[in-house]
Amino acid sequence: MRAMMASSVPAFIMSSPATETNSAAPSDILAAWRFCAMALAEPSNESLELLQEQAHHPEWLAPALRELAALPLDAWQGEHTRLFIFPALCPPFASAYLEEGILNGHRAAALERFYGDLGLLPTGLPADYLGTICECAAFLWGQGGSEVLQGFYHDTLGDWLDRFLGDLTAQSELLFYRGLAQELASLLYACLTPELRT
Repeated sequence: MRAMMASSVPAFIMSSPATETNSAAPSDILAAWRFCAMALAEPSNESLELLQEQAHHPEWLAPALRELAALPLDAWQGEHTRLFIFPALCPPFASAYLEEGILNGHRAAALERFYGDLGLLPTGLPADYLGTICECAAFLWGQGGSEVLQGFYHDTLGDWLDRFLGDLTAQSELLFYRGLAQELASLLYACLTPELRT
């Protein structure tokens, strides 16, 4: 995976070991995790085009992109800032939910160690940032599918993600971010209950 610059939407958030192989994983699940990571990034002039080019296209995306296309970029960026940048209505960081709003807390430190053990290196963003976590979930899905991801979910997401998704759904004024909350919930359900996928 490529390293991500602070506002570069198309790049991946983590660098990974050269031995990474995702060929055994269903490409739709990998594309969905990477889509979610990218959708959390700060919007730029290229964001709409990049979203349209993604391999993952959930049903809600087309109307959401039409809504975004009708807005000035600064309105989209303003909504992103209002939702995700401190003081944020729904900060996409585990520490913010688990450690009374503190960033780079104990969960971030634990995740840095976990990523290091996997040979992954978060670049430029906190380890407990949800976009970084989505990239790691894609990597884990590629390495071992549902079983590996279940442990990661219980150790990393289970104690705060539902609150974040509820906040995002309730607070977002844009279909795009409400759709993203729904997408993350659906993606987790699909990954954690593979026997129900058709």
